[in-house]
Amino acid sequence: MSAPSSLDRQRHPTVRDLEKLGDAAVSALAAAGVERLLPDAASPYLLIAEHAGNVVPAPWRDLGLAEPYLGTHFAVDIGVDALTRRLSRTLRAPAVIARYSRLFLDYNRPADEWDFMRPDLGGIPVPDNVAVDAVDARLRKLVAWAPVERAIIEAAAGRRALISVHSFTPVMGGVKRNVDIGVLWREQSPFVTSVLKTLGVQGVEAGFSIGDNEPYDWRQAVGYTLNRHGLQQARPCLYLEVRNDLLADPETFERISRLLENAFATVAMSLWPQSAVAV
Repeated sequence: MSAPSSLDRQRHPTVRDLEKLGDAAVSALAAAGVERLLPDAASPYLLIAEHAGNVVPAPWRDLGLAEPYLGTHFAVDIGVDALTRRLSRTLRAPAVIARYSRLFLDYNRPADEWDFMRPDLGGIPVPDNVAVDAVDARLRKLVAWAPVERAIIEAAAGRRALISVHSFTPVMGGVKRNVDIGVLWREQSPFVTSVLKTLGVQGVEAGFSIGDNEPYDWRQAVGYTLNRHGLQQARPCLYLEVRNDLLADPETFERISRLLENAFATVAMSLWPQSAVAV
């Protein structure tokens, strides 16, 4: 897959008439950018999938990229949409799913981070992210950031714990990751301790390696979503990371889904039995 050519760039120019988008168009784009599952469910959990979608809103013309780039892990957490829907359905837990690609705007990054609208894919430029002007940035926040922020605030009210669902590549920078499922935490809590213990036992029985702050260590990184809606609100929370090649295989997807369903149901029954669902 080669870098976008000058001809590609001409076919996908930076949108010059974004300021002409009317309020109705902006509202429609914002409404399409987020999906809420089971908002009235009584589960103690809220599931959040910030990187589940790979859509770029039509006025931004795929950011000047060829369509195959939007299927890569740079653009979307592969397998997370299906996994989040499965967990929501089985655990009877509400979920907030962001539909727009992390390349368009990465909700899980602070606005001042370089990859909030990342300009490259490991050295391959994202043409329309190289120099995002103020009008463009403001509109992206209106259609991709604000609706997700609002949905999480509303859905998190009354929940006992937040789970942000992600996937990771088995190899990064030439280094093989040696875990199958990672539990990322920044502040310890009975919830985090129970998840690590339960997944540690059940994961081994199911044949999967469980990482404690692996393959990423949240204590060494910034995660906007759970800093904002979890820790700052005194809600227990964790990032769940699953190796994306395992989610791509139907048989392994089924095994991982059952493991996670059983583990999180077990934790909920031990900590909040009045609102937990047995699976």
